[in-house]
Amino acid sequence: MKLKFKNAKTWSYIVGSIKNIIDEGVFTATSEGLSLRALDSSRVVMVDLFYPKEAFDEYDVSGEETVGVSFDVFSKILARGQSDETLELQSSGDSLTVAFEGHGRREFKIPQISMSVEKLPEPRISFSVTAKMMNAVFVDSIRAIEEVSDSVTFSATNDGKLYLIGAGDVEKVELELSIDNQSLIEINVDSPDKATYSVEYFDDMIKAARGADQVTIQYAQDSPAKVQFDYEGGGRLVFYVSPRVE
Repeated sequence: MKLKFKNAKTWSYIVGSIKNIIDEGVFTATSEGLSLRALDSSRVVMVDLFYPKEAFDEYDVSGEETVGVSFDVFSKILARGQSDETLELQSSGDSLTVAFEGHGRREFKIPQISMSVEKLPEPRISFSVTAKMMNAVFVDSIRAIEEVSDSVTFSATNDGKLYLIGAGDVEKVELELSIDNQSLIEINVDSPDKATYSVEYFDDMIKAARGADQVTIQYAQDSPAKVQFDYEGGGRLVFYVSPRVE
Protein backbone atom coordinates (compact mmCIF):
# COMPACT_ATOMS: atom_id res chain seq x y z
CA MET A 1 0.00 0.00 0.00
CA LYS A 2 1.27 3.44 -0.91
CA LEU A 3 -0.72 6.63 -0.36
CA LYS A 4 0.13 10.30 -0.87
CA PHE A 5 -1.88 13.22 0.50
CA LYS A 6 -1.10 16.86 -0.23
CA ASN A 7 -1.80 18.36 3.22
CA ALA A 8 0.03 16.47 5.96
CA LYS A 9 -1.45 18.66 8.71
CA THR A 10 -4.98 17.43 8.01
CA TRP A 11 -4.01 13.90 9.03
CA SER A 12 -2.29 15.23 12.12
CA TYR A 13 -5.61 16.77 13.20
CA ILE A 14 -7.62 13.65 12.39
CA VAL A 15 -5.35 11.09 14.04
CA GLY A 16 -4.62 13.41 16.97
CA SER A 17 -8.33 13.44 17.75
CA ILE A 18 -8.83 9.70 17.26
CA LYS A 19 -5.90 9.09 19.62
CA ASN A 20 -7.86 10.72 22.43
CA ILE A 21 -10.59 8.10 22.12
CA ILE A 22 -9.06 4.79 21.00
CA ASP A 23 -5.59 3.36 21.64
CA GLU A 24 -5.16 1.05 18.66
CA GLY A 25 -7.00 0.50 15.41
CA VAL A 26 -6.86 -0.96 11.92
CA PHE A 27 -7.08 1.08 8.72
CA THR A 28 -8.58 -0.76 5.76
CA ALA A 29 -7.64 0.30 2.23
CA THR A 30 -9.81 -0.87 -0.68
CA SER A 31 -10.46 0.24 -4.24
CA GLU A 32 -12.90 2.81 -2.84
CA GLY A 33 -10.74 4.47 -0.22
CA LEU A 34 -9.25 4.35 3.27
CA SER A 35 -11.48 3.61 6.26
CA LEU A 36 -11.45 2.93 9.98
CA ARG A 37 -14.33 1.98 12.26
CA ALA A 38 -13.74 1.21 15.94
CA LEU A 39 -15.21 1.52 19.43
CA ASP A 40 -13.48 3.00 22.45
CA SER A 41 -12.74 0.66 25.36
CA SER A 42 -15.87 1.73 27.25
CA ARG A 43 -17.99 1.24 24.10
CA VAL A 44 -19.44 4.71 24.53
CA VAL A 45 -17.96 6.23 21.36
CA MET A 46 -17.67 4.84 17.85
CA VAL A 47 -15.10 6.34 15.47
CA ASP A 48 -15.94 6.08 11.75
CA LEU A 49 -13.41 7.48 9.26
CA PHE A 50 -13.57 7.36 5.46
CA TYR A 51 -11.39 9.06 2.87
CA PRO A 52 -12.17 8.36 -0.82
CA LYS A 53 -9.28 7.39 -3.07
CA GLU A 54 -9.94 10.50 -5.20
CA ALA A 55 -8.78 12.68 -2.28
CA PHE A 56 -5.25 11.26 -2.50
CA ASP A 57 -2.59 12.43 -4.93
CA GLU A 58 -1.48 8.82 -5.17
CA TYR A 59 -3.47 5.78 -4.16
CA ASP A 60 -1.81 2.45 -4.87
CA VAL A 61 -3.66 -0.42 -3.19
CA SER A 62 -3.79 -4.05 -4.26
CA GLY A 63 -7.14 -5.60 -3.36
CA GLU A 64 -7.90 -5.03 0.32
CA GLU A 65 -5.06 -4.16 2.66
CA THR A 66 -5.07 -3.48 6.40
CA VAL A 67 -2.67 -1.54 8.59
CA GLY A 68 -2.82 -1.75 12.40
CA VAL A 69 -1.35 1.14 14.38
CA SER A 70 -0.91 2.51 17.86
CA PHE A 71 -2.60 5.90 17.65
CA ASP A 72 -0.33 7.37 20.29
CA VAL A 73 2.77 6.54 18.20
CA PHE A 74 1.13 7.41 14.86
CA SER A 75 -0.10 10.75 16.22
CA LYS A 76 3.33 11.77 17.49
CA ILE A 77 4.85 11.18 14.04
CA LEU A 78 2.05 12.93 12.14
CA ALA A 79 2.37 15.96 14.42
CA ARG A 80 5.68 16.68 12.68
CA GLY A 81 3.94 17.30 9.35
CA GLN A 82 3.11 20.76 8.01
CA SER A 83 0.21 22.01 5.90
CA ASP A 84 2.55 22.73 2.98
CA GLU A 85 4.06 19.24 3.06
CA THR A 86 2.92 16.07 1.35
CA LEU A 87 2.23 13.03 3.50
CA GLU A 88 3.25 9.61 2.20
CA LEU A 89 2.19 6.34 3.84
CA GLN A 90 3.69 3.05 2.69
CA SER A 91 3.21 -0.33 4.31
CA SER A 92 5.77 -3.10 3.95
CA GLY A 93 5.86 -6.29 5.94
CA ASP A 94 5.33 -5.49 9.61
CA SER A 95 6.12 -1.76 9.40
CA LEU A 96 4.56 1.48 8.16
CA THR A 97 6.72 4.20 6.66
CA VAL A 98 5.50 7.75 7.23
CA ALA A 99 7.24 10.37 5.08
CA PHE A 100 6.91 14.13 4.69
CA GLU A 101 8.01 16.00 1.57
CA GLY A 102 8.19 19.75 1.07
CA HIS A 103 11.08 20.80 3.28
CA GLY A 104 13.32 18.04 2.05
CA ARG A 105 12.20 14.49 2.85
CA ARG A 106 11.80 13.02 6.30
CA GLU A 107 10.98 9.37 6.87
CA PHE A 108 9.80 7.60 9.99
CA LYS A 109 9.20 3.89 10.32
CA ILE A 110 6.75 2.60 12.91
CA PRO A 111 5.76 -1.00 13.70
CA GLN A 112 2.41 -2.30 12.58
CA ILE A 113 0.17 -3.89 15.18
CA SER A 114 -1.36 -7.27 14.47
CA MET A 115 -4.97 -7.20 15.59
CA SER A 116 -8.30 -8.45 14.32
CA VAL A 117 -10.79 -6.10 12.71
CA GLU A 118 -14.14 -5.97 14.47
CA LYS A 119 -16.83 -5.76 11.80
CA LEU A 120 -19.05 -3.02 13.18
CA PRO A 121 -22.25 -2.05 11.35
CA GLU A 122 -22.99 1.61 10.76
CA PRO A 123 -25.48 2.76 13.44
CA ARG A 124 -29.01 3.33 12.18
CA ILE A 125 -30.46 6.20 14.18
CA SER A 126 -33.42 8.48 13.51
CA PHE A 127 -32.30 12.00 14.36
CA SER A 128 -34.74 14.78 15.18
CA VAL A 129 -32.21 17.64 14.99
CA THR A 130 -29.49 18.33 12.43
CA ALA A 131 -27.27 21.40 12.77
CA LYS A 132 -24.35 22.34 10.50
CA MET A 133 -21.82 24.94 11.61
CA MET A 134 -18.32 26.20 10.91
CA ASN A 135 -15.57 24.50 12.86
CA ALA A 136 -14.76 27.62 14.93
CA VAL A 137 -18.32 27.79 16.26
CA PHE A 138 -18.13 24.18 17.42
CA VAL A 139 -14.70 24.59 19.03
CA ASP A 140 -15.56 27.82 20.87
CA SER A 141 -18.86 26.41 22.16
CA ILE A 142 -17.40 23.16 23.51
CA ARG A 143 -14.48 24.95 25.14
CA ALA A 144 -16.85 27.32 26.91
CA ILE A 145 -19.08 24.50 28.18
CA GLU A 146 -16.19 22.38 29.48
CA GLU A 147 -15.03 25.27 31.66
CA VAL A 148 -18.11 24.92 33.88
CA SER A 149 -19.54 21.45 33.32
CA ASP A 150 -18.72 17.80 32.72
CA SER A 151 -21.81 17.41 30.52
CA VAL A 152 -23.33 19.21 27.56
CA THR A 153 -27.04 19.34 26.78
CA PHE A 154 -28.17 20.09 23.24
CA SER A 155 -31.57 21.74 22.96
CA ALA A 156 -33.15 22.95 19.71
CA THR A 157 -36.14 25.20 19.12
CA ASN A 158 -38.61 25.27 16.25
CA ASP A 159 -37.47 28.77 15.29
CA GLY A 160 -34.02 27.49 14.29
CA LYS A 161 -31.85 27.98 17.36
CA LEU A 162 -29.53 25.46 18.98
CA TYR A 163 -28.68 25.80 22.67
CA LEU A 164 -25.68 24.21 24.39
CA ILE A 165 -26.20 24.03 28.14
CA GLY A 166 -23.74 23.12 30.88
CA ALA A 167 -24.09 23.20 34.68
CA GLY A 168 -21.35 22.68 37.26
CA ASP A 169 -22.03 20.35 40.20
CA VAL A 170 -19.70 22.06 42.65
CA GLU A 171 -19.69 25.76 41.82
CA LYS A 172 -23.32 25.64 40.62
CA VAL A 173 -22.31 27.67 37.59
CA GLU A 174 -24.66 27.43 34.63
CA LEU A 175 -23.86 28.35 31.05
CA GLU A 176 -26.31 28.50 28.18
CA LEU A 177 -24.99 29.22 24.70
CA SER A 178 -27.36 30.15 21.91
CA ILE A 179 -26.26 29.40 18.36
CA ASP A 180 -28.62 31.24 16.03
CA ASN A 181 -29.17 31.17 12.28
CA GLN A 182 -26.34 33.63 11.66
CA SER A 183 -23.81 31.22 13.21
CA LEU A 184 -25.32 28.06 11.72
CA ILE A 185 -24.87 27.01 8.11
CA GLU A 186 -28.10 25.03 8.30
CA ILE A 187 -30.45 23.64 10.93
CA ASN A 188 -33.37 21.24 10.61
CA VAL A 189 -35.59 20.58 13.62
CA ASP A 190 -38.21 17.83 13.28
CA SER A 191 -38.81 17.86 17.02
CA PRO A 192 -37.36 20.31 19.61
CA ASP A 193 -35.64 17.55 21.58
CA LYS A 194 -33.03 17.75 24.34
CA ALA A 195 -30.20 15.30 24.87
CA THR A 196 -27.25 15.22 27.30
CA TYR A 197 -23.74 13.83 26.74
CA SER A 198 -20.40 13.77 28.57
CA VAL A 199 -18.54 16.85 27.37
CA GLU A 200 -15.14 15.14 27.59
CA TYR A 201 -15.82 13.23 24.38
CA PHE A 202 -16.66 16.43 22.52
CA ASP A 203 -13.50 18.01 23.88
CA ASP A 204 -11.58 15.05 22.41
CA MET A 205 -12.97 15.99 18.98
CA ILE A 206 -11.72 19.59 19.00
CA LYS A 207 -8.45 18.77 17.27
CA ALA A 208 -10.30 17.09 14.39
CA ALA A 209 -12.47 20.18 14.02
CA ARG A 210 -9.44 22.39 13.42
CA GLY A 211 -8.81 20.84 10.01
CA ALA A 212 -12.44 20.42 8.96
CA ASP A 213 -14.46 22.56 6.58
CA GLN A 214 -17.62 22.19 8.66
CA VAL A 215 -19.16 20.26 11.54
CA THR A 216 -22.57 18.58 11.59
CA ILE A 217 -24.26 17.59 14.85
CA GLN A 218 -27.27 15.26 14.82
CA TYR A 219 -29.15 13.99 17.84
CA ALA A 220 -32.51 12.90 19.24
CA GLN A 221 -33.93 12.43 22.72
CA ASP A 222 -32.17 9.56 24.58
CA SER A 223 -30.21 8.59 21.44
CA PRO A 224 -26.54 8.68 20.47
CA ALA A 225 -25.31 11.89 18.92
CA LYS A 226 -23.59 11.87 15.54
CA VAL A 227 -20.83 14.45 15.08
CA GLN A 228 -19.39 14.60 11.56
CA PHE A 229 -16.36 16.54 10.36
CA ASP A 230 -16.10 17.11 6.60
CA TYR A 231 -12.73 17.63 4.95
CA GLU A 232 -11.41 18.77 1.60
CA GLY A 233 -11.62 16.04 -1.01
CA GLY A 234 -14.66 14.32 0.47
CA GLY A 235 -13.07 12.90 3.60
CA ARG A 236 -15.22 12.55 6.70
CA LEU A 237 -14.62 11.66 10.34
CA VAL A 238 -17.69 10.70 12.36
CA PHE A 239 -18.08 10.16 16.09
CA TYR A 240 -21.17 8.47 17.54
CA VAL A 241 -21.52 9.30 21.25
CA SER A 242 -23.90 7.47 23.57
CA PRO A 243 -26.18 9.66 25.69
CA ARG A 244 -25.33 10.33 29.30
CA VAL A 245 -27.40 8.34 31.79
CA GLU A 246 -27.99 10.24 35.05
